[in-house]
Amino acid sequence: MSDASEFQIKQNILERIDRCTVCHREFLTDDLKVIRREQGFWVIAVTCNDCHNRNLVAAVLNDGDTAEARSVLRELSRSAGYDIDFGDSATIAQAPFGEGDDVEAGARIEAGDVLDMHQFLDEFDGDFKRLFRSRPSGDHSSN
Repeated sequence: MSDASEFQIKQNILERIDRCTVCHREFLTDDLKVIRREQGFWVIAVTCNDCHNRNLVAAVLNDGDTAEARSVLRELSRSAGYDIDFGDSATIAQAPFGEGDDVEAGARIEAGDVLDMHQFLDEFDGDFKRLFRSRPSGDHSSN
């Protein structure tokens, strides 16, 4: 395909994912790199130049095979250590930490926890060194 077609495909992708989901930087066409071209679909890496977050996008062309495009995305993501979920939200989740590691669910976050964090952040002066040097009252353990 011509450079004009590649530019148009990138523009179509940018209309759908215009900002980085991590740092909210607006993407530019230079942030999209075609990494694989197949009959009926292309796989494009979208990389944020600020935070280096990277996503893979399959651009299915005309009557391209979406099942094959999903298979290629799955293959590429697994080789990079990720698992893809093609549910309603089409999310990508970090692969497990290691063989046999079980991740336990933490305590449920309540509305009061959110309000406490809001108040903490509202009053926080940004001094992380002081924050991590200080110990909760009653904690007299040594480092």
